[in-house]
Amino acid sequence: MSLKLYVPDTIAPPAAHYVHGIEVPANARWLYTAGQVGLTPDGEMPEGFVAQSHQVWKNTIEILNAANMGVEDIVKLVVYARDPADVKHLSGIRKEYMGDHIPTSTFIGSIALANPTWLVEMETIAAKVD
Repeated sequence: MSLKLYVPDTIAPPAAHYVHGIEVPANARWLYTAGQVGLTPDGEMPEGFVAQSHQVWKNTIEILNAANMGVEDIVKLVVYARDPADVKHLSGIRKEYMGDHIPTSTFIGSIALANPTWLVEMETIAAKVD
């Protein structure tokens, strides 16, 4: 699929590994995920932001695979973190799973998530033309 990326030079450049806008071609299939947390398939919650973030990505990739999509089809990420200081970990983890693919992205520091053991939650929007 050919996504058109927008990073106009008339506004400030992105502060991290994301673009300001993405245009999806007509007739694409769209996938919206619920917020994914670090819960493993056996119901365990890893300790720490980094470990939970890796599991969030594993869970997200499984959903993408189920829809016959991959990380290259991601157009938008929204990440919620209990501690805003954890933003420093996101670019490295994201690059590990996404390589050079760059989506749009929003990071939100949140005082609480739905469960007190959750340190990070991520929503994903993907689109693919078959």
